[in-house]
Amino acid sequence: MIDAHAHLWDSSRFRYDWLADEPCLPPTYLPDDFAVSAPEIESFIFVQADCAAEEGFGEAAWVQSLRPTSGLRVAGIVAFAPLETNYAAPALAALANLRLVVGVRRLLQSEAESFFNLPALRTGLSYVQRHGWTFDACVRWHQLENLYQLARSHEALPVVIDHMGKPPLQGTAEDLTQWRHQLSRLAQLPNTTIKLSGLPAEATSNVQPEAFGPWLRAAYDLFGPHRAMIGSDWPVSSQTSLTHAGWFKTVRKAIAPTASEWDQVAGLTAERVYRLPRA
Repeated sequence: MIDAHAHLWDSSRFRYDWLADEPCLPPTYLPDDFAVSAPEIESFIFVQADCAAEEGFGEAAWVQSLRPTSGLRVAGIVAFAPLETNYAAPALAALANLRLVVGVRRLLQSEAESFFNLPALRTGLSYVQRHGWTFDACVRWHQLENLYQLARSHEALPVVIDHMGKPPLQGTAEDLTQWRHQLSRLAQLPNTTIKLSGLPAEATSNVQPEAFGPWLRAAYDLFGPHRAMIGSDWPVSSQTSLTHAGWFKTVRKAIAPTASEWDQVAGLTAERVYRLPRA
């Protein structure tokens, strides 16, 4: 199995300002720590952990240099790149020297609507496409229309929707309907894929696993097994009663896949979409 979305960090090496607001998370989280949390996982995709922008390349290079003693393998790296800047092209060229880089993420969840329309951002995404990489889009549910327009304008760029677009878990029925409608529009675009991930980080700490079921099922029904992949968002999503294995079981129960469908969700979709290099 491949965990399609996991994080590592070392706050003694890089600056992670957001960790100051997450006192329950460890200051350092390395592959061997992840192996203890997720013994059922063979490999994972590292997704940039929002270090300081100027440290993005260093973070990716550091992850590639790690040699876990557990045997757990980093299958690919989704690195940070300053896509909206005039140095996006050289930044991406530098990342191309790291063989494990398979994609790029520039966090969008806190950006205004106008950010999605920046010509420089669209140029940066075109550069990502030329490198043959994916773009991981981390947005909140009210930004899904903006993401739709962005993905539609880059039809040859594989766009991976992180955390199901961060749906309104505590929202109204109208919010749920709106989230599903916007997600359905994205699902109509052939270049989009979704990650069944990240919901525990958006929920209250005492949430029951069953509460995630309707959301997971709705996303899975829209995208199907060949365009859905499972990710843990560990350790960011580790702050509920769910274990790593518990999240995987929750997803599998909610989507009720056949054995072959589960093979897709639990590994093959990630292999194909990220064009993962061989070990």
